[in-house]
Amino acid sequence: MRRAPRSSAGAAALPTRRAPTLRRTSAWSQLRWAAAFVVMTGALVYVTGSLLSVLVASAVVAYLLDPLVTKLQARGYSREGAIVAIGGLATAALLVAVGVVVPGVAQKIGQVGSAVSPYLGGVSDRVGPLLDQVETRFGVVVPTDLRALAAEVPGYLQKLSPDARKTIQDWLGRLAGGGMDVVLSVLTVTLVPVFTFYLLRDWPLIVGWVDELVPVRHRPIVRTLALEIDGRIASFVKGQLLVATLLAVFYTVGMLVARVDLAVTVGVLSGALFLLPYIGPLIGAALGVGLALIQYGVDWHVVVVVATFGLAQIMENTVLTPMLVGDRVGLHPMVVMIALIVAGNLLGLWGLVVALPVTAALAVIGAHVLDVYRRSRTYLA
Repeated sequence: MRRAPRSSAGAAALPTRRAPTLRRTSAWSQLRWAAAFVVMTGALVYVTGSLLSVLVASAVVAYLLDPLVTKLQARGYSREGAIVAIGGLATAALLVAVGVVVPGVAQKIGQVGSAVSPYLGGVSDRVGPLLDQVETRFGVVVPTDLRALAAEVPGYLQKLSPDARKTIQDWLGRLAGGGMDVVLSVLTVTLVPVFTFYLLRDWPLIVGWVDELVPVRHRPIVRTLALEIDGRIASFVKGQLLVATLLAVFYTVGMLVARVDLAVTVGVLSGALFLLPYIGPLIGAALGVGLALIQYGVDWHVVVVVATFGLAQIMENTVLTPMLVGDRVGLHPMVVMIALIVAGNLLGLWGLVVALPVTAALAVIGAHVLDVYRRSRTYLA
């Protein structure tokens, strides 16, 4: 006997297996779109070429200034008016620095240069006999000629403080004779404030446009991660700037007490160099101590400068950074050191500047990925 054919009702009751196919199709679709995004991004980076650094710099400045522009908007300014006001203040500060600070610094450098030769000559008279004894006793030739160095250093310092009019003439001559490459270089630098203005003006629109590009079902988690990253970076930047400002004041007061030339300039510069982790404070201390040695030799002035930088370092490590920055980056000290070394090797000086913010962002994303993994069937199986 033949078996009776299955009824249509029975066939309809059979389970379907379309869900895995749909999931696989969705996964492949996401991979294709991701690949297309990577290709388009790579093509954009290749096409922009030399402008990429300008765009990145402008975007970073716009990101840092956006909260200030938003606060001015809340007080009744238009967004364009707030941006123009901030740009005007920055331009005025730059003009004051170029017209007042730079000539004064150049004059002080010349005065320091005139004090170098006598000081190094005196050091040579005191150290010379000791070096002769070392060479006689151990047979080691010390390749140091302080008197020759004393004769050359003023010339080097003079190059650091040239005549402003001659510098402008030389620069204009190179600009006129350098051809299109020089013109493009100057144009590239001048594009930074222009790009920053347009990015700042349209920043809310840009953020909204990027948010709309995120797949709908992923928007909640992407927004959460973006807000957390933004909060960490903003808190870190604010804390670092406040610590640098307080250190600049402390350094300046210490240098003024020690009566060192260029006290304000060196103090402010040392405070700004704090933004370069580990390396910046060492450069500032070396600069301050070097100026004190050249001006006064080894006496109480140098002791005051050394004490100023030493106390500032202790205060920064024990009070300022824990209180104002704290654990806002959320990174282990060993991770911080590794990030600084890797970023410094890859990007040099700029790598040291962006290492911690970028690592903090990656840490937020990594924590989310780890959380997803711990809730997955692979982990729970």
